[in-house]
Amino acid sequence: MKTPIEYIKEAWRIYSKKENFVFFAKIMAVVVVLTSAIGFLISYFYSSNDWQNAGFVVLTLISIVIGLWSQTAKYFAIIKMGNSEKEIFILGYKNMCRYFLISFVVGLIILGGAVLLVIPAIIFGVWFSFSTFLVLDKNLGIKVALKTSKAMVYGRFWKVLGRSFVFLIFTFLISLIVVIIPYAGSFLVSFVSPLFILPFYLLYKDLSGAY
Repeated sequence: MKTPIEYIKEAWRIYSKKENFVFFAKIMAVVVVLTSAIGFLISYFYSSNDWQNAGFVVLTLISIVIGLWSQTAKYFAIIKMGNSEKEIFILGYKNMCRYFLISFVVGLIILGGAVLLVIPAIIFGVWFSFSTFLVLDKNLGIKVALKTSKAMVYGRFWKVLGRSFVFLIFTFLISLIVVIIPYAGSFLVSFVSPLFILPFYLLYKDLSGAY
């Protein structure tokens, strides 16, 4: 395994490469337009005291679906980097239910650990940190992905935890810097979000070779 800084540097090199930067920007532009449009419509219904009507409910459900689709497409933009933007969104659409299921299961496991104590939640979070990549990249089932992720971490728990912690600090600091940019900060955070996933993906690729 590389050091966390080496993973971050490699992630930046990949993200900032011209063709990759344009590729990510196009995908995130579609995501931002869709989420902003649906958010505006939901706000309109809510502010006009029509939030209890069918339109508000339908828009809220659409917002959830678009959110899942966008997040899944973002993962595939990294996993299938080099594919066309259209292919990425098709993959995102076809796999968003699987993304939801693995995210829900892992979230439930971590929540169960948090109910017991903080430490079990951290342990479960590290064990199953690669499950989403395994489901989307290797096309594994939920149970197999959980077991495989845990096996990948076996014997490397503290190394994975340490690197994940540094990646999260990196994400927090960059987000903090970008979000304070007047007027455009909240939108720009979305555009740089693939950069936040890349270090985790690179770590996953290093550890997944034997699986």
